[in-house]
Amino acid sequence: MLERLPDGAQILIRPIRADDKRLLEDGLRQLSDESVHRRFLSPKRSFSRTELRYLTEVDGRDHVALVAEYPGEPVRRLIAVGRFVRHNDSPDAAEAAIVVSDDWQRRGVGSLFAERLAAQARRLGIRQFTATMASDNVPAHKLMERMTEHLEEHHTGSGVSELVMDLAA
Repeated sequence: MLERLPDGAQILIRPIRADDKRLLEDGLRQLSDESVHRRFLSPKRSFSRTELRYLTEVDGRDHVALVAEYPGEPVRRLIAVGRFVRHNDSPDAAEAAIVVSDDWQRRGVGSLFAERLAAQARRLGIRQFTATMASDNVPAHKLMERMTEHLEEHHTGSGVSELVMDLAA
């Protein structure tokens, strides 16, 4: 589905596919150290085969993942990935995560992904998102604050926060 960003650029948002493994690996290698740390909370420059399978072969119900591409680029690449994974012990809650390539940050991609993921989660009976993130990840904190009327933050130590937000109807 083509979506228009606030600056007028159009991006294609679609469900992740099993054949996106190479694009996902390439995207990780292109992220800055800061973006990698914000997403994974540690240095990470590659995925194992098991991780790639887990990240790209999702069921669309308990594990939903979306990707974005910019159709105007000459070489296909992922400019964003967002996902949620339902909690086993609490089926109305899911862990959510979004990463946007450095050159597309601060253009509304993260907000668009958050809205799409929240809408899909609500359709699947999920009423709450959790997110584990760096305590100093101000853009992600602000995004979650904008998305909900009820946000809880728990500092778990070592510069990491656990955020819990209700998904408003």
